[in-house]
Amino acid sequence: MINGRNYDWESIEIILPHGPLVQVESIEYGDKQEAEAIYGKGARPVGYGRGNYSAEGKLTIRREELSRLEAYARSLGKNIYTLPPFPIVVSYANEDQPQICDRLQQCQFTERSTSPKQGDKSVNVDLSFLILGGIEWGAA
Repeated sequence: MINGRNYDWESIEIILPHGPLVQVESIEYGDKQEAEAIYGKGARPVGYGRGNYSAEGKLTIRREELSRLEAYARSLGKNIYTLPPFPIVVSYANEDQPQICDRLQQCQFTERSTSPKQGDKSVNVDLSFLILGGIEWGAA
């Protein structure tokens, strides 16, 4: 796109089981596939072998949003670590571009941390998560 609007933070919507995230600062996610060169005679690889696929991510949300998520978990008799694996949908859309969704399948929270300090105008919480079902990049 030339001289048009590209995807930006305003064009992103993040949906968790308790609903769309409103007080979200950032989301980070990625995946990887292990691969290793296999050697035989000589100094060059004769092939390769593949190992495990893995995916993980991290959300930075405001403390108020964490309270909403915790209330949702409590309504199910759970806490954020014992929620059944859930999808996270990250949707990119604006009027100049087609909608693109990345679907993070079967997510499970693994770590929660915060570090408020004097002078902060808001309190953020980092939530790390595993993506057990993989990432569907650019799903419709």
